[in-house]
Amino acid sequence: MFEFLQSLGQNIVNGIAQMFAWLGGIINSLWSGFKEFIAAILRPLLLFFQGIWYLLTKCFDIVVLAVQVIFGLFKVIMSIIVGIFHTFSSLLGFSGSSDYYYIPSAYQNGYNGVTNFMNQTGLSTIAIIMMVFIWMGTAYAVIRIAGGER
Repeated sequence: MFEFLQSLGQNIVNGIAQMFAWLGGIINSLWSGFKEFIAAILRPLLLFFQGIWYLLTKCFDIVVLAVQVIFGLFKVIMSIIVGIFHTFSSLLGFSGSSDYYYIPSAYQNGYNGVTNFMNQTGLSTIAIIMMVFIWMGTAYAVIRIAGGER
């Protein structure tokens, strides 16, 4: 009798376990189907937002590159303008004086002799005039490059 009750109880427990396994399988299948359905509905929306994000990041990259190019052009143009002004200021204001430099007294006499000789012969003025032509040639080349001619 004990074995009969034991087998009866075991069969009842096995039946309940199989029923819960079957019910769990159905719930799992329903949940997987629901997830697939929601994913299929929301996939285009997710792809749309990913596309918008990609577009915004690429537009930002383009803006950053444009700003870098503009600042680079300003740096080049400003360096050319500053160089031309330095050239013209040296053309107009070179006196051969070394008051703003510290030259040891042993070299001062030699420096003064060379600058006096250059001032008398006009070589310093010729050098500065040649520097002006070099700057003008550089400016012409920059304008040609900026204009698209090569």
